[in-house]
Amino acid sequence: MTEHYRGHTIQVTRTGCWDAVIVEAMTGIVLPTKATAQLHEGRSVAVARACELIDLYAGSVSRQASRAA
Repeated sequence: MTEHYRGHTIQVTRTGCWDAVIVEAMTGIVLPTKATAQLHEGRSVAVARACELIDLYAGSVSRQASRAA
């Protein structure tokens, strides 16, 4: 299952838990972290955690860009 959020693709799979791998849509680069949730927590929790990671990542990227300017 795939979700999209702020220019990123979240690829969710179910194994022993819900795994959400985050990929930058334009570059295809996989972020070096993933979000997880226990099966009883549900897929939506893994997606919400992935969105939080994207927000953190996007915030740090924009801060780095403003420092470089």
